[in-house]
Amino acid sequence: MNPTLLLRLPKVTSDMTPAPKISELRPGMEHLDFKVKVSKKNEARKVKTFTGVEHTILEGEIGDRESSISFAAWNEKIELFRDIVVGDTVELTDCFVTSYKGILQVNVGRDSNVIKVSV
Repeated sequence: MNPTLLLRLPKVTSDMTPAPKISELRPGMEHLDFKVKVSKKNEARKVKTFTGVEHTILEGEIGDRESSISFAAWNEKIELFRDIVVGDTVELTDCFVTSYKGILQVNVGRDSNVIKVSV
């Protein structure tokens, strides 16, 4: 077997499996699609990593009917939230979950998308 050969399996979409509930999310989960309501949206701000690289981050909170979780959008993905306001329902696709200082967070990554569903 050639160790340099990588096989990328097709991602599971929300059409094939039910969207996870916020309460079911765990660190390391990837390729998540779900419909949530935006309950908090902060202003974007600049942060510097421990290596000295500067990034822009937009943080807020999203939730389903049972619970809520923090979210973060980085750099160019912040633009996806330009027309999103608190109270909007959005579809998040291809997101992943991390834990920062013990707090779970949904990350809108480079392959993610955000679509406004309703006001």
